[in-house]
Amino acid sequence: MNFNYLLNEKKIKILCKGENLNECHWSPSGRIRATAGKNVNVSMYCKRCGCQEEIFLSEEQYNIQQKLITHEVSNV
Repeated sequence: MNFNYLLNEKKIKILCKGENLNECHWSPSGRIRATAGKNVNVSMYCKRCGCQEEIFLSEEQYNIQQKLITHEVSNV
């Protein structure tokens, strides 16, 4: 599953360094941490080129996406 919608538009538009030279195909990597202010830090990686990116979700955003993220991480 592609989690590009969790990143901001600027990060999505960056060309992938992989062979396709399309946009990256972002997926959670499994490093998920709670932060101050009821935010959640999720480490993302591109399945095509291996680039990594850190995103911060509010507690509400994370709760909405939690099942999808957990399912994707368990498939890695």
